[in-house]
Amino acid sequence: MTTKIFHKLATGALFLGAALALPAAHAGNLEPAGINTGGTSFFDGFGATKPGLAYLGYYQYQHYDRIDDNNGNESPGFKSPSIDVFLMLNQLAYTTDKTFFGGDAHLGFTGLLPILHFNTSFGAGSPTTLDSQDGVGDLTLGAYLQFNPVISGGRPVYSQRVEFDVIVPTGQYSSNTDINPGSGFWSLNPYWSGTWLPTPKTEISWRLNYLYNLSNKNPRDPAHLGLTSSKAGQAMWVNFTGSYALNPQLHVGLNGYYFQQLTNDSYDWKTGSTPVAMPYGDTGKAEVLAIGPGLYWQANERNMWFVNLYDQVQAKNHVRGTVLNVHWVHPF
Repeated sequence: MTTKIFHKLATGALFLGAALALPAAHAGNLEPAGINTGGTSFFDGFGATKPGLAYLGYYQYQHYDRIDDNNGNESPGFKSPSIDVFLMLNQLAYTTDKTFFGGDAHLGFTGLLPILHFNTSFGAGSPTTLDSQDGVGDLTLGAYLQFNPVISGGRPVYSQRVEFDVIVPTGQYSSNTDINPGSGFWSLNPYWSGTWLPTPKTEISWRLNYLYNLSNKNPRDPAHLGLTSSKAGQAMWVNFTGSYALNPQLHVGLNGYYFQQLTNDSYDWKTGSTPVAMPYGDTGKAEVLAIGPGLYWQANERNMWFVNLYDQVQAKNHVRGTVLNVHWVHPF
């Protein structure tokens, strides 16, 4: 039932990386805003193998109603938080006619630009305030190799892609604001995505990401304690999905992601100043597990839609809530 869908994915559509914004209101970590946690899901290993341009749109609503500490408990310093994020992300991806590995891998380039709006507040009596600004987020630029699908028994059974992305700090950022569309520093974000089709009606996909962050030379220092730079820790995360075909155009299933910060954030202080213990000390690594339902709908050969709902069931040193993601793919 899915053979026709995967033939179209392999020849006309692109499922590539997205710099999906997450507010920088983390409870003790500095991870950047522009990372793809759950933005791409079903059939992620498939993409265009013929030269051409595609537009990918991401429309996302994020609602966070708690901020968890290093033990996974609600932080007492943030009373009744309400953080709403509205995201529109635009991506262009172009697959060239350049190939590698005997014609099996197709070179392409991509660029992504998010636009964000925030609504933030805390409950009465909270000792913490939270300022935010709307605007354009960081630009992500990348190069990828999309591999030809593996065919067995007359149908595709596996496809994969590797990509190297750079998150460029071009977005709006202010060291006087808690939540910004931009991160204020560069990040490197390579990934590997794959899709396995164990039967004609079932699909399993994943995207394994690595994140390396450079220093922020203009960090937030609201108390003017002499902080000169900060650096978010390295991290890895995986997006994972599984789906079943109800008919040739419609798949339903589960999607999720697991994010784990690997190294501690670090801070540099002005000579003569007294270093201050930052929130949660050396153990404040961010961790998030989210899972929920999703669907894929192929309206026609040039319009494919994904809808994903995520409930963040576990978090440490991170905001926690729900995320609704709508993803549109339109190859030209």
